[in-house]
Formats: sequence, C-alpha cells, structure tokens
Amino acid sequence: MRLQRMQIAALAVLAAVVVLALAPLPVLPYTAGFAPHWVTVLAAVLGAVFVVRPRPAGLLPALLLLWSAGGLVLDAFRAFFAVTGIPAGEFARVDWPGMALRGLSLAGCALLGALVLPRVRVPGGAWLGYTAFAVGFVYPLAKLYWSAGGTLLRPAGYGEGFPYGELIMLVIGAVGSLALVQRWGRSLPRRLVLAGGWTGAAMLTTMGAMSVLGTFAQLLGITRGPVPLSDPATVVTVGVVYGSWLLFGLAVAGATLSYQRTTPR
Repeated sequence: MRLQRMQIAALAVLAAVVVLALAPLPVLPYTAGFAPHWVTVLAAVLGAVFVVRPRPAGLLPALLLLWSAGGLVLDAFRAFFAVTGIPAGEFARVDWPGMALRGLSLAGCALLGALVLPRVRVPGGAWLGYTAFAVGFVYPLAKLYWSAGGTLLRPAGYGEGFPYGELIMLVIGAVGSLALVQRWGRSLPRRLVLAGGWTGAAMLTTMGAMSVLGTFAQLLGITRGPVPLSDPATVVTVGVVYGSWLLFGLAVAGATLSYQRTTPR
C-alpha cells in the first residue's frame, strides 16, 4: 500500500507525539486535570491505524487527541506573558514541553480528521451554524449573570468583574457562525471564513474537551484535576456551562466543513 503525503505527515506527527509523551519531562501545577500522557499515547497509536486505513471510527482517536490538546489555549496565554515580559506572576510560567505536546496532538487530530472526515456524512451546515450561534451565548451570558450577582450554578469563590472579553468573543463567535450559513457569508473571502471557522473550532473544542473529559476523568479517579468534586454546583457548572464550549466548537467545525464542501474554491 502506497501512502500519500498527508498520511506520511500524519504518521510523523503522531510518532513525535508518542516520543514526547513518553519522555520523563517535568510539568507545572496548572496542567493538573489535563489529559494523562497514557491517553495521548493511546490516541496516537490508534490514530496511526486509521491514518493508514481511514475509517469513520478514526473519529474516536481524533477525539482523544483533541482532549490531549486541551489546555493549549491556556499555554498560549501564558506564553504571551512569558515572551513579552508583561508582569503576570505565576501566569507567566509555561510548561513548554507540554505545550509542544499539546500542539502536536492538535496537529495530529487535524491531519487524522482531514483523512477521516471525507468518509463521514455531516448534517446540513445551516442547522449546525445556527446551533453554534445559539450555544455561543451560554458561557458569556452565564458570566454576565454571575458578575451581576446571580448565584445559580456560580462556582465557589467566583469574584470576576464584568465579562468584557467574553462579550467581545460572543460577538465574534455569533457573527462567525452566521457567516458560515447565511448568504452574506458567501461574499466574504473563502479562505478568511475557513481560517476563522477552523481556528475557532480548534480553540473551542480543545478547551471544551479539557473541561468535559477532564471532569469525567476526575470523577472516575483517572486524574487529579482542579474541580472540587465536593461542590455539586461546580461540577454541574463545568459539565454544562463550560461544556458548552465543546458543543459550540463541534457545531462550528461541522458548519465549517459543510461550508468548505459547498463553496467553490
């Protein structure tokens, strides 16, 4: 069987994931609750099988690789402060080897997805785009409600102010979701829409997978994460409110894939 260039690239990335995951490198406390390295190794090995013989079942190791990439957005924020020198205290410390591993996991997930997704039927892009638009309101409105003094499902010790950043991201996410499915979005540069869609999907799904799968792993005793399991409200909040990131990201990914398939190059 002759492998294509994308398959060779995917195998090389997954091999690098395994090597880095098995390396006895130090980690920082903020990575508690991230995907265990054995999950990353398992995902890479299973992913390699479906790289060679792409099948829809390859979405399972792709999901595990997505979980393994969880925390990459946090790494990026910390790296920004570390590189620029802006005072941020502990938040300027970065798990550089872990960041590289999470970046490679995301790249492996993307390459595996590019090989597997052509064999997967995706629901209509309009339905997914409008779902993404609706789900995108969950997290920002929850933060707005908590900042206004609301107590329902508010995490213990919550003390953040007005969610300016979250509301800005809400506007960007809402406009981006609609651009994928409404007629006016077809007048925008195709590459710009695709870049925005896939970038948003990557950020949302990695953070969502980290929250949802990380909480499940902690409940099962697989990891020792930061979620206080003795506080039911916080567990529900992580699973529902923060978990909306995962649903949001998956809906954006599906709408972006549909847009990519139905728009001329």
